[in-house]
Amino acid sequence: MQKKFGSSEDPTVPAWLNHTEGLELWKQVSLNLKFNRHVMDTAVRLTAEHFNHSDDHTYQAHGHCELNPDGTSRSFMSHAYDGTDFVSFDVERKSWVAVVPQAVFYKQRRESDIQDLHRLIAHYESGCINWLKKLLEYSISVRKTKVPEVKLIDRKPMASAIEVTCHVTGFYPREVHVEWLGADELPLTEGVISGEVLPNGDGTYQLRKILTVPEGQGAQSYSCQVTHSSVPENITVSWAPARAHLYGIIPGFLCIALVLMVLAIFVFKKRRAAG
Repeated sequence: MQKKFGSSEDPTVPAWLNHTEGLELWKQVSLNLKFNRHVMDTAVRLTAEHFNHSDDHTYQAHGHCELNPDGTSRSFMSHAYDGTDFVSFDVERKSWVAVVPQAVFYKQRRESDIQDLHRLIAHYESGCINWLKKLLEYSISVRKTKVPEVKLIDRKPMASAIEVTCHVTGFYPREVHVEWLGADELPLTEGVISGEVLPNGDGTYQLRKILTVPEGQGAQSYSCQVTHSSVPENITVSWAPARAHLYGIIPGFLCIALVLMVLAIFVFKKRRAAG
């Protein structure tokens, strides 16, 4: 039995391709990619002719648009020839920019085509952004926020200090704010090392922030505070040196007390035997 493109029977096909609007979006993207291939073929040919290059050369183009959580957006496109920046398109100014003097000819040629200029402006001002909005609408798993899990891990790498790691993981979207607070609930900067936001295998993210606490701080407490869009309020987890070593101190006292009890019983029995 043959499987149709966009059929739910094919696990490799995204669910949003199972309806008409999704297929129409895919068609628009495919046509744009095909047209961009034609533009790149023309660009490398014109540039090679301008430099009188007959051997093989590389022409690259990079275009992207961003949709921020607050509704603002940004678009940008740039070209490179043989690995060096060549020209770029300024969406706000609606004009091409020659990064190097040798690219002026290409800037003038592209801007002389008014229809092509309007096409670029329309695509990067609205078209690309609308594609992003539709993809977010179709991809439910992408839009679903996930609450971060916060765990504190302490270790003693040296005799004079304790390292406490605030491990924040399993959150989505990527934007997160993590900071260590002192007993006065003010952010700490000294002794704090922040890692990068890294992706997990399930589409969520993780971050580690390490606090170095000098030995002899007494019972002063510290807090790891996490701010994320998935929760209305901050997630705060506290840590204190005294509590951190409590479980290590208690067994020690118990052992000493047990030894003293055994010695006391031994001495008592010995005295009774002697009496």
